[in-house]
Amino acid sequence: MTHHPHATSRFCMHCGQRLMSAIPEGDTQRRLVCLDCGFVHYINPRPVAGTIPERDDGRLLLVRRAIEPRVGTWVFPGGYMDVEETAEEAAIRETKEEALLEVQELSLLGVYTRPGPGVVVVVYEALAFGEGAVGDETSEIAWFRPNDIPWEELAFDTTHWALRDWARRRGFPAPED
Repeated sequence: MTHHPHATSRFCMHCGQRLMSAIPEGDTQRRLVCLDCGFVHYINPRPVAGTIPERDDGRLLLVRRAIEPRVGTWVFPGGYMDVEETAEEAAIRETKEEALLEVQELSLLGVYTRPGPGVVVVVYEALAFGEGAVGDETSEIAWFRPNDIPWEELAFDTTHWALRDWARRRGFPAPED
């Protein structure tokens, strides 16, 4: 989890004292612990929510990333959840921000994880309303038929896995992992 933004924290968020690596009582793993106040600084996964917006003609929307990581690659709209936001609310918000597109009728497609930076991606199928447009974090948007998904240009493993599941649910072939 070396890419997690809190993995290099050095001071307790409760009392400001230095954190130490230790195995807390009742735990089995080494954690960052404040020896002064006892606070355990857990490094937890960060939830991401997104949608695969679909039109009634069967086309889906993908956006081309204008930011790192993986600038220039294709992904469905999505991003980190905010505090006090449901996964559905985050998916709708991110779709508005990245594709300027309204979506409704969200249906859970799947939850995707991979080892490494500690991200859990919650993906919804959604009914799209409108054309959409480029948002602040995107350089291009495009509507794709299932057979035209740019498999070799997808941003992340989780993008590939979710789109694979989406295509297979509709009876279209998708590349293996």
